[in-house]
Amino acid sequence: MKPHFRHWFFIGVCSGILPQLSVQAEQSNWQQKVDTLIAQELKSSGIPSLQIAIGQGQKLVFDQAYGLADIEQNVVATTNTKYRIASISKWLTATAMIKLVESGKLALDAPIQDYCPQYPKKQWTITTRQLLTHTSGVRHYADYARELEDARNDEMRDAIKKRQQNSLLGRFTRYTDIHAPLENFKNDKLLFKPGTDWKYTSFGYRILGCVLESAAGQSYASAMEELIFKPAKMHNTVNDDAWDIISNRSAGYRLMADKKLRRANMRDISENLPAGGHLSTARDLVNFALAFNANRLVNNQHRVLMSSPLDKTKQPMFRAPTWRDAIPSKQNYSHGVMQFPQANSINIGHSGRQAGSDSMLVLDPTDNIAIAILANVKGYNGGLKLIRKVQSILANSKDFILD
Repeated sequence: MKPHFRHWFFIGVCSGILPQLSVQAEQSNWQQKVDTLIAQELKSSGIPSLQIAIGQGQKLVFDQAYGLADIEQNVVATTNTKYRIASISKWLTATAMIKLVESGKLALDAPIQDYCPQYPKKQWTITTRQLLTHTSGVRHYADYARELEDARNDEMRDAIKKRQQNSLLGRFTRYTDIHAPLENFKNDKLLFKPGTDWKYTSFGYRILGCVLESAAGQSYASAMEELIFKPAKMHNTVNDDAWDIISNRSAGYRLMADKKLRRANMRDISENLPAGGHLSTARDLVNFALAFNANRLVNNQHRVLMSSPLDKTKQPMFRAPTWRDAIPSKQNYSHGVMQFPQANSINIGHSGRQAGSDSMLVLDPTDNIAIAILANVKGYNGGLKLIRKVQSILANSKDFILD
């Protein structure tokens, strides 16, 4: 046994963070550095487990897992452990939508009711493009406490309480179709005239699921399997069904401010499937990002469209990244894809946070390097910073060879 692995075996047995290797039995220098970095991060952050995959060109070059997928049952995380990927699902859904545009089955700027009559017409027309870019005016999750404070009379308060009750019921309801979850918000007023402002909205992506089903002529799940999962070789990506027996599903936790762990809030994700309802692995997400960058999912023109800032008159801001860059905003979002600034380049990808999960997928389109990090805990918020450290190791390692 090599000294490096003797060390890891001892540490793993003592602390439960033995990494699960799947790429090489013998690690190169840069792999050892990444390995050490992730193990240190797991220890210092207090998160229960972390899964990481790195791909370059069209190859998976690093794929490991650390820690416990289930603390109570003492289940070690592996590279096959399935984590909630939360809003990374938006990038997957958006890519499927664009594939339908390329096949002539969907018009980006047509009224969404041409495809999804289950969502009623509003004062203004809403298009698929506006839903993809969060410029539709469809609301996101509501701050009911603030709304109740601002309510001017009992009638308004009763209406807000009813909406709040419906929202809570949705979080504990298992939905088996795309249309039923629309009932919880479809009659709400738009926040603004579509195309005049920006508001991040998972509800808008739920509507996109309805649009996708109609345009594709099949269920959302079947369409995603055909359009995205199979061509991208995402063999471990499934719907996060609360009733299904899903092999290698991780347990979920919440990291508190004092770094103590508790069980995650109960949350049925089925209402949010197109916006954040999948289980996957870091390996699958890297496969997706590399396929996207190689124009194997959408053509080059649409890949550029999806990856470019909405306001093309502004030049990219090359600067040192901060943790806020992992939060979707008007400045960093396009057609289902986020931009992540660096000191001298712009990466793309998507972040995700959900009950029991924290996920991050970043693609450097120039060097064709994709990195995915998944954790089975909410409250970590360190994924982008950790990916930046991994990128620094790769950039400064002589033995990391670009294809």
